[in-house]
Amino acid sequence: MNRKTFIIMLMPLLMLAAACSSDKDEMKLQSLVFIPEQNNGFIRIDGTSPITMRYRVVPKQITTILANDKSQLSFENKSFSTSPSLTINQATADEESGVLTLTVTPSEGFVHDGNYAFSLVYTADQTGFASAYTPVFVVIHPTSVTITFIGVQDSSQPLVVDNTYQLQANFTPTYTTETLVNWSSSNTDVATIDANGVLSILDNGTTTITVASVDNPQVSYSTTITATGGGIPLNPEGGGQNGAE
Repeated sequence: MNRKTFIIMLMPLLMLAAACSSDKDEMKLQSLVFIPEQNNGFIRIDGTSPITMRYRVVPKQITTILANDKSQLSFENKSFSTSPSLTINQATADEESGVLTLTVTPSEGFVHDGNYAFSLVYTADQTGFASAYTPVFVVIHPTSVTITFIGVQDSSQPLVVDNTYQLQANFTPTYTTETLVNWSSSNTDVATIDANGVLSILDNGTTTITVASVDNPQVSYSTTITATGGGIPLNPEGGGQNGAE
């Protein structure tokens, strides 16, 4: 048998081997990328409340394999600490989009300055693949709130009609992440306050200003203000103002 004939006979086997090798490579996990939902791509941790995390998988066919055996999936903390941790409770696959959806429960122990980051790790047949590390955003709820009058030394003193004052909400703890508030005035004839905490004094009298956390409206604070200096009627007989010298 000459060399040319040997190569011709061997060609189908080489093509079959190449095809098998190609199929095998296609079924290897090539990419596992976290799909951010909010908070600039962070994993949002709110106590031990379950969270939904999504990953884009390449090739798409691997998505079902990952979901069918979630025991091969786990999260690795960048600090290589066993606590705190993320536990995978459920995994579902969408091969059409190549998206793997995980239902995950955080453990206790996440703190605001923990500097956490997690990688999703897949291990099978003594081989492994890991996603890039995704940082964690730890939600901190307010426990109390107070009001500061910017530039006013003593807010218990009467405020002047036709003036505006900037109010600020101060939270405990100071590193609270849920800082949206609602402002209100009990007597809008005396004063109004807008969404940015700008207090407008309209008329003489008193009103109660309240700030409440949007995250938890029961976390609120109220203060009563007195307004003066406006709408003083003229004295018809004396030609001056009542009470004025």
